[in-house]
Amino acid sequence: MAHILVYLQRTPQGLHPASAVALCLARDIASERGATVTAVSAGDAGELDRAIVSAASRHGADAMVFCGPGGIERLEQRLQPVHVLTPWTVEGAAAVAGLAGGPVVPRWLEDRRPAWGGPDAVTGIVAGVLPWHDFDEQLEAEYQGDVDRVPMPRWVAEVPVPVGAGGTDRLIIGVPEFGFVAPEAIDHELRAKLAATGARPVSPRDVEVATTGSFLWLQPGAGPMPEALGHRGPGTRLMLLPGPDGTFDPTWALADWVVPGAWPKVLSALQTLPWRRALT
Repeated sequence: MAHILVYLQRTPQGLHPASAVALCLARDIASERGATVTAVSAGDAGELDRAIVSAASRHGADAMVFCGPGGIERLEQRLQPVHVLTPWTVEGAAAVAGLAGGPVVPRWLEDRRPAWGGPDAVTGIVAGVLPWHDFDEQLEAEYQGDVDRVPMPRWVAEVPVPVGAGGTDRLIIGVPEFGFVAPEAIDHELRAKLAATGARPVSPRDVEVATTGSFLWLQPGAGPMPEALGHRGPGTRLMLLPGPDGTFDPTWALADWVVPGAWPKVLSALQTLPWRRALT
């Protein structure tokens, strides 16, 4: 049987958005081709792993493995996957850097059926949509024997144990700050649409030093994102809105979502319940 590996990146809010949509894409491909989807994450975060297992189950994984050092490479050698999917993030790229099928090729998942067709051997996913699978399943995770040798990020010890008994896969519960950064020249109508989302105007510096919250970053077209955005706290979410003419840039690794389309249309979509839940 063919296999697809999907790297799951932990965050204080639960599963990284690009890992979630990568799982959904993998599930669709696997169902069409009779393949198995194996979700893989590094290390042992104790009770916090329940949120990751819950998300992997919901979005289409058939198996969940928590790996030790070099564990993803061992899985690749054993399973010989046809595709490996990972978030297009610093962590995601580093996780698959040693795989024989590399290097990682970035792909913008703007739609459930992307125009670029099937994934590459190792694909870095930029999330432009919300996950579309929500299965009522619960996996039993496998832990490799050396899983405790993977160092955990500092925030793992600081985040409260998730309220997993309620079925959530989010680790931070509440109403975090919600802000936006936009060019000064945007018109009154667009500012009204931004206000309707519930976001308040903030400065680029506010985003760079934020430790929690969700932020919209309106930057038209192509061009790099500020490197300093990579220093914001792990408890933040950042959505880049490049407009209808957005062109991929490697610095999109600094964003959690990159959502395509004209700004008024995207901002209207962000007022719908699924997006509001994702952002707030």
